Amino acid sequence: MRAATAAFVDQLNNAPRDGLVPRQAVYFTVKERATGNPREIGLWTGEEDLNLTVYSGFDGAIVSRPYRADVISKISDIPRVSDFTIQTVTVDLSQIADAAIKLVGEYEARLGKVEIHDVLIDPRTGDQIGPGLITFLGIIDGAPAKTPRIGGTGSIRVKIVSEVMAMLSRPNPRKSSYEGQKTRDGDEWGKYASTVSSWKIPWGQKKAT
Repeated sequence: MRAATAAFVDQLNNAPRDGLVPRQAVYFTVKERATGNPREIGLWTGEEDLNLTVYSGFDGAIVSRPYRADVISKISDIPRVSDFTIQTVTVDLSQIADAAIKLVGEYEARLGKVEIHDVLIDPRTGDQIGPGLITFLGIIDGAPAKTPRIGGTGSIRVKIVSEVMAMLSRPNPRKSSYEGQKTRDGDEWGKYASTVSSWKIPWGQKKAT
């Protein structure tokens, strides 16, 4: 567990008296469709654009990033599990927001990396209380635009799957044969796989003579 700052602990202790404002921040790392160059977009559920301080989900460092407000309309519940199943979170964005249009129009969002943080705001000052804590780390599985009916409101739903388990379940053809393995710095794992697969091992019984 990450140690909380003194200011964070003090604010929690004073929460019954002063209150707390919980917010969520979502950070997308994607690629520009035309050039393939990396691009980043930060969005959060606050009321104004701010620079927020968070713990990086990839190296644990404290980083300050710009986050835009009034783009996220809903974030689904974040699964809190301890098993190895792939977890899914959806983020609904305003279809008319410039940041959302750029995310799915100018950028290649699919397979982009996503960090979701919990952020606490002091209701008296509007200041952030300690760095935001990572609550979900994943990759974008799709970002379709939802076209509204006449008079309706459209949205863009971004589906995010937990990154670690998605990587573990993804097949790697370079590890499927000896020919693929020996291109990896002389790795000979699997060299005798075809031979061993034909062996008949008398498990639990006497070998025939």
